[in-house]
Amino acid sequence: MRLINPLNIGKTHITELKFRAYTTAADYLSFDKRGGVAQRIALIASLTGTDEALIEQLRGPDYVRAEKIASDMLAADEEAAGDDAEKKLSESSQQSD
Repeated sequence: MRLINPLNIGKTHITELKFRAYTTAADYLSFDKRGGVAQRIALIASLTGTDEALIEQLRGPDYVRAEKIASDMLAADEEAAGDDAEKKLSESSQQSD
Protein backbone atom coordinates (compact mmCIF):
# COMPACT_ATOMS: atom_id res chain seq x y z
CA MET A 1 0.00 0.00 0.00
CA ARG A 2 1.56 3.31 -1.03
CA LEU A 3 1.29 5.90 1.70
CA ILE A 4 -0.51 9.12 0.87
CA ASN A 5 1.69 10.84 3.46
CA PRO A 6 5.15 9.19 3.59
CA LEU A 7 6.91 8.98 6.96
CA ASN A 8 10.40 10.22 7.76
CA ILE A 9 12.08 8.29 10.57
CA GLY A 10 15.58 9.67 11.01
CA LYS A 11 17.26 9.20 7.63
CA THR A 12 14.72 6.61 6.50
CA HIS A 13 11.91 7.65 4.15
CA ILE A 14 8.98 5.20 4.25
CA THR A 15 6.64 5.42 1.27
CA GLU A 16 4.71 2.15 1.49
CA LEU A 17 3.57 -0.73 3.70
CA LYS A 18 3.88 -4.22 2.30
CA PHE A 19 1.18 -6.57 3.58
CA ARG A 20 1.81 -10.31 3.60
CA ALA A 21 -0.52 -12.37 1.42
CA TYR A 22 -1.82 -14.32 4.43
CA THR A 23 -2.64 -14.04 8.12
CA THR A 24 -1.16 -16.07 10.98
CA ALA A 25 -2.40 -17.05 14.43
CA ALA A 26 -0.06 -14.41 15.88
CA ASP A 27 -2.03 -11.77 13.97
CA TYR A 28 -5.19 -12.86 15.77
CA LEU A 29 -3.34 -12.68 19.11
CA SER A 30 -3.38 -8.90 18.85
CA PHE A 31 -7.12 -9.03 19.66
CA ASP A 32 -6.42 -10.52 23.11
CA LYS A 33 -4.16 -7.77 24.36
CA ARG A 34 -5.71 -4.29 24.28
CA GLY A 35 -8.51 -1.99 23.20
CA GLY A 36 -9.86 -1.77 19.65
CA VAL A 37 -7.54 0.77 18.05
CA ALA A 38 -4.45 -0.66 19.77
CA GLN A 39 -5.50 -4.10 18.51
CA ARG A 40 -5.80 -2.85 14.94
CA ILE A 41 -2.43 -1.13 15.14
CA ALA A 42 -0.88 -4.37 16.45
CA LEU A 43 -2.60 -6.33 13.67
CA ILE A 44 -1.42 -3.98 10.91
CA ALA A 45 2.10 -4.06 12.34
CA SER A 46 2.00 -7.86 12.40
CA LEU A 47 0.61 -8.17 8.87
CA THR A 48 3.19 -5.78 7.46
CA GLY A 49 6.18 -6.87 9.56
CA THR A 50 6.44 -3.30 10.80
CA ASP A 51 6.94 -1.95 14.29
CA GLU A 52 3.80 -0.69 16.03
CA ALA A 53 5.51 2.65 16.68
CA LEU A 54 5.71 3.20 12.93
CA ILE A 55 2.03 2.32 12.40
CA GLU A 56 1.10 4.77 15.15
CA GLN A 57 2.69 7.56 13.08
CA LEU A 58 0.55 6.95 9.99
CA ARG A 59 -1.68 9.84 9.05
CA GLY A 60 -5.41 9.20 9.32
CA PRO A 61 -6.12 8.38 5.65
CA ASP A 62 -3.22 5.91 5.47
CA TYR A 63 -4.25 4.29 8.77
CA VAL A 64 -7.86 3.90 7.60
CA ARG A 65 -6.71 2.30 4.32
CA ALA A 66 -4.36 -0.06 6.18
CA GLU A 67 -7.14 -0.94 8.61
CA LYS A 68 -9.44 -1.82 5.69
CA ILE A 69 -6.83 -4.11 4.12
CA ALA A 70 -6.35 -5.88 7.48
CA SER A 71 -10.12 -6.23 7.96
CA ASP A 72 -10.54 -7.60 4.44
CA MET A 73 -7.83 -10.19 5.11
CA LEU A 74 -9.61 -11.35 8.29
CA ALA A 75 -12.95 -11.48 6.46
CA ALA A 76 -11.37 -13.63 3.73
CA ASP A 77 -10.17 -16.04 6.42
CA GLU A 78 -13.68 -16.27 7.87
CA GLU A 79 -15.17 -16.85 4.43
CA ALA A 80 -12.63 -19.56 3.60
CA ALA A 81 -13.24 -21.27 6.93
CA GLY A 82 -17.01 -21.18 6.34
CA ASP A 83 -16.62 -22.52 2.79
CA ASP A 84 -14.46 -25.40 4.06
CA ALA A 85 -16.98 -26.26 6.78
CA GLU A 86 -19.89 -26.22 4.29
CA LYS A 87 -17.95 -28.43 1.86
CA LYS A 88 -17.15 -31.00 4.55
CA LEU A 89 -20.75 -31.00 5.75
CA SER A 90 -22.01 -31.49 2.20
CA GLU A 91 -19.52 -34.31 1.58
CA SER A 92 -20.46 -36.13 4.78
CA SER A 93 -24.18 -35.71 3.98
CA GLN A 94 -23.68 -37.23 0.53
CA GLN A 95 -21.74 -40.15 1.94
CA SER A 96 -24.49 -40.96 4.47
CA ASP A 97 -27.17 -41.04 1.75
